[in-house]
Amino acid sequence: MNAIVIEQTQDETRLAFEVNQSAAINRIRLARAKVASQAMDESPKAPITVNFNFKSKPLATPPNVLRLEIEFRMAGIEEKEEGKEDTPEKNPGGKKPETVVLVECAYEVDYVLRKGFEITPEHVKAFKDGNAIFNAWPYFREYLQNNLQRMGLPPLTAPFLRLQPKPKPPKREKHEHGTERSLPGQSRQ
Repeated sequence: MNAIVIEQTQDETRLAFEVNQSAAINRIRLARAKVASQAMDESPKAPITVNFNFKSKPLATPPNVLRLEIEFRMAGIEEKEEGKEDTPEKNPGGKKPETVVLVECAYEVDYVLRKGFEITPEHVKAFKDGNAIFNAWPYFREYLQNNLQRMGLPPLTAPFLRLQPKPKPPKREKHEHGTERSLPGQSRQ
């Protein structure tokens, strides 16, 4: 499997780093969870596509604490068979691709902030959208692997999660006549 990439701008990375340098994980707890799977008496008739999603949000906290909720979701969806379309004649009942396995969970993570550190909404957004997800990812991976095994399904290793800078858009140069052209070595979009 390929890595899952979270991209952040240079400013977001700087803000998240400031929080990272001024915070420590104090508590992490499983706040909600849901697992479901279909009875698998036989092998699936079509390949299973695995999708991962995550999101985070800040929660109300006591002073000097940043509390975030980080939600993770893995869905295994049975793909349509090759050559079959979603027309009523070929797909009786208009069935959509079916979710055959689902693992969802949400963690509450408390970060204790260094005394004197003034956290801004911009800090919170940058940190929750990058570092906080990255910090909780190993907990989700363990939860996923454990529950798939308990459901009697084959093991699945969640992909590596990577934080990286967003690519900068190419700079453009204006000519006297107002037309734009790319600088040497840059491609036009």
